[in-house]
Amino acid sequence: MRVLLYSGKGGVGRTTVAAATAVRSAELGYRTIMLSTDAAHSLADSFDISLTSDRQPIAPNLWGQETNISKTIETYWRDIQDWVAALMAWRGIEQIMVDELAVFPGMEELANLPYITDYYNSRIRKGG
Repeated sequence: MRVLLYSGKGGVGRTTVAAATAVRSAELGYRTIMLSTDAAHSLADSFDISLTSDRQPIAPNLWGQETNISKTIETYWRDIQDWVAALMAWRGIEQIMVDELAVFPGMEELANLPYITDYYNSRIRKGG
C-alpha cells in the first residue's frame, strides 16, 4: 500500500494534481482511493460527479470520497483525543492542560487520518 498526501496553500493545484495522479494510478491497474479532507471540497468538481463522505466508484480501479468533518469527528474523535491526551500525558503535561490542549490547529486533518488505517486494514482482511 502506498499513501500519497498533497499539501500546500489554497489555490496551488493540490486537487488537480491529486486527481491526475489518481487517474494515472488507476489506469496502471492500481486500486486507488482519493480522499479529500478539504472543507471546501472540489474533488467531485474535478470529475464532474457528486461525491459523499462514503467511498464511491469513479472509474475502474478508482474511488473517491469527500470527508465530512462532522461525521469524521463523530466516528473517530474519541480515539484521536485519547491518543493525543496519552501523548501529552507521557510528555508530563498535567491532565487539566491535556483536556484543554487536545483540540488544536490541524485537528480536522488529523481526524481524517484514521480513514487511511481503515482502508489499509480492510485491504489486509481481504488479502490484498
